Formats: sequence, structure tokens, C-alpha cells
Amino acid sequence: MKSLFTKIIMLLVMISLSSCGMSKLVSVDKGENTINYYNSIDKTIFLDFVELTSISEDKKYGNLEIKVDEITKDVADSGAVLAYIQRPASEGKIERWSQFPQYSLIYENPSFSYLSFGEGFVRISLQSETTVESAAEFFKGKKIKLVILK
Repeated sequence: MKSLFTKIIMLLVMISLSSCGMSKLVSVDKGENTINYYNSIDKTIFLDFVELTSISEDKKYGNLEIKVDEITKDVADSGAVLAYIQRPASEGKIERWSQFPQYSLIYENPSFSYLSFGEGFVRISLQSETTVESAAEFFKGKKIKLVILK
């Protein structure tokens, strides 16, 4: 019984020591200069994923570039754009949104897709070791949700 009691005390001491050390690893600034990013959302825009605007000759890379006037120089220089792809409702599942980047292993041709943006546009790029055609077909017709932060 004494051995069990000693082990429990040692375990509690170890946990408290490790948690004290771990608390020093994270610092949160709660001062006046802290920005509430939810107040920085400028716009939420919905776009359609259509045909790729370009695809490489070997079909391993392609992209869809879309004009987005709401991405101003200020947004491009010091803001952010978050992008999500629609997962439509299906039998037993509600509609949901998945954030870019996306890594898809479910196809015969695994692919990686990501978002880049600049003043006045977004580009969704697809890459694969084989072909991006099946990934482009999967995305085609789905909505893209852009959240623009100033």
C-alpha cells in the first residue's frame, strides 16, 4: 500500500512540474494592441469552381484563376484570404466546408491543391505526380468560399 501511495505522489509531482514548465511555452498578449480578427473580416464571397484556366502539357499541374475585385492592394499587402471548398450535403451528411490546402488520396491520382492570391485575384492550384484531371473534375461545380481579412 505504501508503494502505491508513493507512486501516486510521485506521479502528481511529475505532472505539476511538467505543467509548470509547459505554461512558459505559450504566451498570449491580452494587452490593448491585441487585434480581434473577427472584427477584421471585410467580406465573404462565394465563387464557382469551373474549368481550370490552365493545365500543364503533362497534366501534372493546373490552376483556376478567378478575378476578385474585393482583394484590394491593402488586403494583398497586409491582409489575408482564407478559402474553403464546399462539401455538398449528401445522404446522411450536412453541407460543410473544408479549408484549403487539400491533400486528396482517395483518387487513383492523389493530388494536392492550394490557394494563392494577389491584388484582384485568387488562384487555386492543383498538383499531382500523375494527373490533376480527376481532382479538377471532383471540384468542378462546387462552391468556393473566400473570407477576406483586412
